[in-house]
Amino acid sequence: MRGRIIRLAVALAVGFAVLLVQLTNLGFVSAEGLRNHELNTRAAAAAVGNPRGAIISADGEVLALPIAHDDSGRRLPRSYPHGPLYAHTVGYLGLTAGASGIERSYDSELSGTATRIAVQELADLFADSGRVGDVVLTLNHGVQLTARAALGDRDGAVVVIDPATGALIAMWSRPSFDPEALVSPRPGDVHTGARLPLARAYQRHYALTADESLSTAGAEFLEGARRKPGSTGIDLPGEPGEAEPDGTGNGNGDDAPVRLTPLQLAVAAASIATDGLRMRPRVVHRVDSRSTEGEPSTSDASVEAAPRDAGRVFSTAGAAGLLARMTAAAQQAAISLVPTEGAELPAAIAAGRMGDPTDTSTRTGSWAVLLAPADAPTVAVAVLIEPDATLDIGKGRGGGTLATMIAATAAETALALQAVPETDRP
Repeated sequence: MRGRIIRLAVALAVGFAVLLVQLTNLGFVSAEGLRNHELNTRAAAAAVGNPRGAIISADGEVLALPIAHDDSGRRLPRSYPHGPLYAHTVGYLGLTAGASGIERSYDSELSGTATRIAVQELADLFADSGRVGDVVLTLNHGVQLTARAALGDRDGAVVVIDPATGALIAMWSRPSFDPEALVSPRPGDVHTGARLPLARAYQRHYALTADESLSTAGAEFLEGARRKPGSTGIDLPGEPGEAEPDGTGNGNGDDAPVRLTPLQLAVAAASIATDGLRMRPRVVHRVDSRSTEGEPSTSDASVEAAPRDAGRVFSTAGAAGLLARMTAAAQQAAISLVPTEGAELPAAIAAGRMGDPTDTSTRTGSWAVLLAPADAPTVAVAVLIEPDATLDIGKGRGGGTLATMIAATAAETALALQAVPETDRP
């Protein structure tokens, strides 16, 4: 009997020890990760009932209406006027769906609980209002519309980036989804984010190979891009780390496909314009703190996100040499840009193909990166088109590919925007 009691006491002690370790892990070690997990809807559900700032494009389009109350005191739900156009970037905020995108990564700023906004609120100590933050993005609405229209009904992604700062000018992924269906679900709508399509632009890796018909620029570009295969550090949640090898032939050989996301392609291309230095990509330009009553306050303030470098991709000489070969490839493919009337600008391109790892057919997708103007690039574009069931997307068209033509269209719109004086922009 005594032996049994001792064994029971030891078992209970071990059980309590395991329970204590697990509670410590959940309460301290893993608390932050669990709090921010995409399937944790508690924080989002609490935020839905509180005032919340707006999300605005660089040119003044309201992408997420602020959460407030009407004259009768009824709470107004979060609304996304442009639907699927910004769904993968702005994200969503719903009672049952939780939060994603900017709604998730900038939750403390939008809700006004960020430290610097809370400190500013002390200046309004005797004011009968709280404070929230309006998040202003780097994305330009006009360029985003162009990217969507150029890609059309093909699955894939278009990424446009400012090489000097890492600011994303456009980032479109297809297929997308309607965030309104998650915020105010109707019968038959998907109520959670578990089955939503991944953002092709930065959440999916593709096995890419170079197009040898356009000189060696594509192979050289991919070889440089594979030196920084990990996450880019974009200020959005859900970016994967380095791609895992799989059955697509990914390996260490020179002719093996390189697994990258379209965003990684764009960042690597942008680094060529900055003498090989990679800038960390970002979609948030600044956060404007304001009163929930919308009235001017002496403590209203804006904080801009500062550009940050993220290491070197190419040597200075290597970047210059690759830019020259990419410029020659664009000339060979007869690709030039006309962003404004009478102003033809040379471009620099690298392009290639991607196979469909889920299909045994010979259908291929295509990818392309483009820098413009070629002599001093101020815009970098990456395009990826997934394999189509009925069309060989990778097949050349007039010396270029469909991907390079889409990239040229997006670049022209971005360059046309740069040609507009700062004071004349919206």
